[in-house]
Amino acid sequence: MAAMNALLGNELMLKVLTWAARVLAVVIFLFWGAFFVEHTAEWFVGPYPRKPPPAVWLGHGLHLLMLVSLLVVLRWPVAGTLLLVASALAFFAGRTGSRFPLFFGVTCLPALILLFCWWRLRHLIPPGGSN
Repeated sequence: MAAMNALLGNELMLKVLTWAARVLAVVIFLFWGAFFVEHTAEWFVGPYPRKPPPAVWLGHGLHLLMLVSLLVVLRWPVAGTLLLVASALAFFAGRTGSRFPLFFGVTCLPALILLFCWWRLRHLIPPGGSN
């Protein structure tokens, strides 16, 4: 009985942590999304008579991919985490200088938490029932 209570306690803790990470992912999505909207207005809607340089297109595409992956991780933790880590690494690597660890770490944190919770919940109760 004590083992079952501990198992249920772990499961509840992981589910709460999962929802907290989802909320954090949405908050980070909104934060970086505001920058995306601002840069879209600046480069693509603003008073520029010509198209932005290819580096801006590439950066904007990576930013969009990072935003999409923040949403993908909510439903598919493994695929979303891989996509987020790759897109955030590519996006932040050449743009943030010494702040790279902070930006990359904070952006990837909810995905890593969701991946951990997914893994633990998947292995908490073995397939085929209880011991």
